Amino acid sequence: MHMSILYMHFACQGQANTPRKKKNIIKAMTATLLAATNPSAGRMRPLNVLRDLPTVADLIELCFSSTLDHEGRSYIDQMRRNGSDKSFLSWAPRVIETVSLPLSGFVWESNGRVVGNVSLIPFFKNKQKIFLIANVATHPEFRRQGIARKLTSAALQKARDKRAGAIWLHVRDDNPGAIQLYRELGFVERARRTSWYSAPGSALPNNPHPNIRITARLARDWPAQFKWLARAYPAELDWYNQNHWSILKPGLINAIYRLMADINTQQWAALDENNLQGILACQHTGGRADQLWAALPAHANPQAVTSLLIHAAQRIGPHRALALDYPAGPTDDAIRNAGLVPQRTLAWMEAPGYTTI
Repeated sequence: MHMSILYMHFACQGQANTPRKKKNIIKAMTATLLAATNPSAGRMRPLNVLRDLPTVADLIELCFSSTLDHEGRSYIDQMRRNGSDKSFLSWAPRVIETVSLPLSGFVWESNGRVVGNVSLIPFFKNKQKIFLIANVATHPEFRRQGIARKLTSAALQKARDKRAGAIWLHVRDDNPGAIQLYRELGFVERARRTSWYSAPGSALPNNPHPNIRITARLARDWPAQFKWLARAYPAELDWYNQNHWSILKPGLINAIYRLMADINTQQWAALDENNLQGILACQHTGGRADQLWAALPAHANPQAVTSLLIHAAQRIGPHRALALDYPAGPTDDAIRNAGLVPQRTLAWMEAPGYTTI
């Protein structure tokens, strides 16, 4: 229809009476058609928190439906609720720069339709702002047009304009195209981490390693535990996962603090011929899953890892779900042998030109 209207306009103006002019008409019609159908001819604009959240939630769900876990679906549902919550929308625009929520970023529009998104989420550490680039999504019909690259570049520049102390993103390891894109933009991979989960009622395997002895964690184990925790949960990422390891520290003062704060923890140690092989802590929560913290040496004994996790699951009981976040790598099989299931593995990447805080 657009081509016909354009042709009629030129014809009525008497501009198609020479071969050269006819050629120009064809060029003009082709350019108009491309502008109407090529998403690159769309436009990028800042996300409008007052009206874009439900649409962005739909886009994210469409793009990542095959890989969404319970946490991801809850995140999308919350975004939709926020988008229709008048109370939330009344204060959200005033706190965009101060709360770690996806309230800032950019969308890509084509003919008034949101077909791309990127979120820019602020976090804080040592009085400096760290930005997480997240929710990079392009509608399947509009991919391979450079939209994701343009959106990510815009978010990267905005974070720099905001004097970011660091800029990060994370991406699933089974999305090599996205990883390559971010590498081309200069991002450097710093870590790969897997989220593990054991659902309530999951069958618990018997401990196949009777040579590994499991005991309660002792106060004398704390120095090794602290060292191993720092290796497994590095400081460069603790702006995202707040590591309050003080709740695990032995001693009367910390015990009183846990009691007053209603923090319920259990901790176990694995020994092989009286040699400490690892420590597992469980923080019981009122949420969907209890959180496990694994403190293991660099070359962990896989039998000790499996034994610790099975022992913890047996002591906690089948009525509770368990969640564990740990670096991807050599311990994967040992964790899997304990009955936990990998939910996702994320590559954590940092923007160039920054020194990790």
